[in-house]
Amino acid sequence: MGLAKQLIVDGKDVVLIDNSHERIESAVSKLDCLGILGNGTDIAKLLEADIEHAQAFIAVTNSDEINLVSCGLVSSSYPQVKTVAAIRSLIYTGADGLKEGLLGIDYIVNPNAETARSIFNIIEQGVNGNVLGFTNSKLLLYNFFIEPFSSYVGSTVMEMRNKLQAEFVIASINRRGLVIVPSGNTTIQARDTLSIVADSEEVTDILKTVGQLQKKPNNMVLVGASRITRALLNRMSPSMRSKVAVVDQDEEVCRNFSERFREILVIKADITDEDIMAEEQLGSYDLLVALTDNDELNIITASYAKRIGVDRSIALIKQNNNYTRMASYLDIDVVISTTDTTVESLLRYLRGTNVSSIHTLFNDQLEVYEFVVRAESLVCNKQLKDINMRKKAIVAGLTDRAGNSTIPTGLTALKEGDTVLVAVMRDSSEFIQKLFG
Repeated sequence: MGLAKQLIVDGKDVVLIDNSHERIESAVSKLDCLGILGNGTDIAKLLEADIEHAQAFIAVTNSDEINLVSCGLVSSSYPQVKTVAAIRSLIYTGADGLKEGLLGIDYIVNPNAETARSIFNIIEQGVNGNVLGFTNSKLLLYNFFIEPFSSYVGSTVMEMRNKLQAEFVIASINRRGLVIVPSGNTTIQARDTLSIVADSEEVTDILKTVGQLQKKPNNMVLVGASRITRALLNRMSPSMRSKVAVVDQDEEVCRNFSERFREILVIKADITDEDIMAEEQLGSYDLLVALTDNDELNIITASYAKRIGVDRSIALIKQNNNYTRMASYLDIDVVISTTDTTVESLLRYLRGTNVSSIHTLFNDQLEVYEFVVRAESLVCNKQLKDINMRKKAIVAGLTDRAGNSTIPTGLTALKEGDTVLVAVMRDSSEFIQKLFG
């Protein structure tokens, strides 16, 4: 339903097909969409949804087989319709992804791989839930809350840059729930949340200055030997894995992980055993990541870990996104939603091949795009001062083809192959996509 909501806000007409009467009723009551009770592999239901006139068909059920078959059916019958499938099992895709053209599917997203990638990036950035990274850029986005006693209260954006003595752009300000794109003369107020874009080294310096620098964890424990755990370990180097412990109660799963990842410590135990935390000295770890298939267990484990001395914790949410709102009250540092990471991947594809990253902030009011400038783009070879973004967006960062990241000025010209970070108000996102597309 999260993807449907995003597409509806984008102005798309959405038809949902689901075999659950309750889910259809819930979606139709909350969203401006049509609902059809049935299965995506039923050609009659596809015709009822007017599939022949659709731009895209997206299969994101919990069944890989249904997603594959329904996309294959649409692709063979209606080749003009883009097909997108969520596939979780490596049996179908292999370790390197699905072979291009198989069943005619245009785009495959692996929710487990997307979630593992997000967790890995968060660990690399010091497990700071306020820091977001991008695919092709060393620039980071940092959400900085202005305390009432902060020395920055009353300063303009330009004055704050001078005080911090760092190169950065304030891409947006969330002020009491209302998001604005600031100018250099915008005054900073108490309890503002500033979205700051800067080079990774500059962000580190800023975090040091405001006392919020988090060191990268030295050792970590992963609770639950799930598919996401496996994907996360595959992303780690052998030296990084040597500092990892994995806890799971299934003996065969533990044996498989021990054989596959020789560097890690595997602990066969039930994490709900009240003595296991003390016996295995889990409180001495810098980070605990709860990755079981049970949302409630992940939330409880991540919260309890902080109480026994673990510096930071991450909890995985796979089913109920409502749990993400509870994290700040339970002292959990970061909550990762499989649904959110999957939706971001799908939106990257649906919004154009030159979109390499997208982050949605502040209850969907703001989007931050990572665009690759193409020769045919309307902004190519133009200076920023000559690009009219209607005061609804700001180019917050640029990375050239050589990998050099800079904070742009009005005189900066956008060249083919440059990667630019653009923060845009949601109601102007379609205009910005056309401008940079």
